[in-house]
Amino acid sequence: MFIRPHKPTPEPHTRHSLRDLGYQIDPDDGQVRSINTNEPFTFTEDPASKKANIELYNTLIHPASRAVQDIMIDTLHMEPIAVPDAGQPHCFIYATPGALSGDKLVVLVVGNGTFGSVWAWNVLLKQGIHHGSVIDYVQDCEQRGLGVLVLNPNMNIVAPDGVAESYNSYVGRGTEIKGSETADEHVGYVWSHILRDSPVRSIAFVAYNTSGSAVIDLLKYDYARFVEKTACVAFIDSTHSLFDLGSGSIAWLELGAQHWETSVNGNPTSVDRVGCPVVAVDNTTETREMTPSLCRNGVVEYVTECVERGPVPGAIEFGDGQNNAANFVQLLDDLSESDSEGADGIPDRLSNVTMNQTFE
Repeated sequence: MFIRPHKPTPEPHTRHSLRDLGYQIDPDDGQVRSINTNEPFTFTEDPASKKANIELYNTLIHPASRAVQDIMIDTLHMEPIAVPDAGQPHCFIYATPGALSGDKLVVLVVGNGTFGSVWAWNVLLKQGIHHGSVIDYVQDCEQRGLGVLVLNPNMNIVAPDGVAESYNSYVGRGTEIKGSETADEHVGYVWSHILRDSPVRSIAFVAYNTSGSAVIDLLKYDYARFVEKTACVAFIDSTHSLFDLGSGSIAWLELGAQHWETSVNGNPTSVDRVGCPVVAVDNTTETREMTPSLCRNGVVEYVTECVERGPVPGAIEFGDGQNNAANFVQLLDDLSESDSEGADGIPDRLSNVTMNQTFE
């Protein structure tokens, strides 16, 4: 006889701020510090109890992430935009002033699990907001005159108190957010309902970890409109692959994307898998999740250069990904010639791009 398993009813969810828990983000150095001792958070707050340390860490990650979002709104003056809208269950994405009405935009997409403002929870708590959050990326891009939009792909449900939550960390009943039921759907919704028809003419994506696959889906399923607006994609330790991509999409990646990959020996390992030039990030720290911070300067320089140039010239001629290898080869030749004359602003690295994929 089948017996339905008993699912325990979760206890009422009580939300605490970071200050309620005795911590705050230091306004000077960005560290998460104890209010009482002013000491930075460590993973061994209680040397006698590993369990207590884990519980404290799990208690702090959400309040610390929400504190970063408060900084984005109160200090960076970013606008929270309800997705899909404020009249139904929703999450927020965050835009710098005028970002969606300007010409040039950088879209930041975090990886699996975290809030949209945070690259990695463990780095945020241990190293502070300058390494663990998107704050420095936003500021660097703004200083270069670029608008910034921060997506929130892991907020997929709304708790009974109306706060957006992640499937990965929330225990209890929730209401799915239309268009953001998964991280990939969230990215797709923002693209099709906000970015695609916006006045923005030149977009750069910075995609970390699992979000790389979501951006690849935009290229795969909305090729013509994606390449018409998108100047580049900066992947960071991305999990995307070239599976089921047409030749046009692969051709675009060769010219319009670059991958920053964690390395301890200076040798990238994903050249054949990711379909675009790879930069090895020398990460000798104990934390792989430090990579977004370590490669920030290179990524910001790259996306700035690309959005100033605009969408990849001639990319629409690659077509829908079917039998366009010849067009790609011809475009590489043309770009190499124009690079030597310095006439079109295409990065010098493109003159050395070669095809490493087989086109059918």
